[in-house]
Amino acid sequence: MIIWNTRYTIAHVGPDASWQKAIGSWIEYLKGVGHTPETIRTRWYQITRFSRLIHKPPENVTADDLISHLAAAELGPEARRSLVSCIRNFYKWAVTHNLALIDPTKDIPSIAVPQPSGLICPENAIEKALASPDEDTVLSVMLGAYCGLRRHEMTLVNLGTDISDDNSGMTLLIHGKGRKNRTLPVPKALAARITQRPKGFLFPGKIGGHVGVDYVAKRIKLATGYPPHSLRRRFATISYYRSGCNLLLVSRMLGHSDVTTTMRYIGLQQDQMRNTVEAAAQIGLPELDGRENGAPPASFIIG
Repeated sequence: MIIWNTRYTIAHVGPDASWQKAIGSWIEYLKGVGHTPETIRTRWYQITRFSRLIHKPPENVTADDLISHLAAAELGPEARRSLVSCIRNFYKWAVTHNLALIDPTKDIPSIAVPQPSGLICPENAIEKALASPDEDTVLSVMLGAYCGLRRHEMTLVNLGTDISDDNSGMTLLIHGKGRKNRTLPVPKALAARITQRPKGFLFPGKIGGHVGVDYVAKRIKLATGYPPHSLRRRFATISYYRSGCNLLLVSRMLGHSDVTTTMRYIGLQQDQMRNTVEAAAQIGLPELDGRENGAPPASFIIG
């Protein structure tokens, strides 16, 4: 079967022997229904690791087994929810194809994710990274912090096909998750650097094509001290407040299909909280002055 991991091909990262045939067929199913290679690679890693740790053939796994595994796993809320989603998807397929009699995820509730979740890269870390002498590092950080690109989206940027210019400035076509493309204006500082690069992939591979996600991820982590996704959360947070809290706009810029996902990216800024508590400390409500009994304006009345 295909080892959906570009870094390792040794046996211990493959699935448990009793799962190998089922996982191989499931992966072919995911390919057939149009999942992207990036999604398939993630699902392959999750389900194969689960198969090695559960110590049972897929048809013998129970809900108690799954609960015990989740209890022992040192995972954050998002990673835990993603894992359950993967296992749920696998068993839905397995039951339909008579490879399992029951779905052990059936009685597993949805995993709650606190809002917001994840780290947000601080401004001083970004400023330090942008002073790097390595141009690829600077471009990677800018794409994450200024445009909110995911790691794999950065690697797919092609200056020959994805860049357009008009009187308003440069625009970038982003090849997003799940084959969902979006376009985004490019900030002038980033555009100036991009125009200095040759046509073709922004981050070309050594033997044709483009680099892998680890190439940009390592540079971002080394330069900032923070994971790549923290730049995307920084972009979401800054964009949200500076757009007047326009959640739909930020969601579209990030390429999210659901604004509830976007809400988990947005953090609280200290200056926003300070301004709010200072406003709350003001005596009186000027906008209500002149109204009898302090009645609120019509726009504040619900119902």
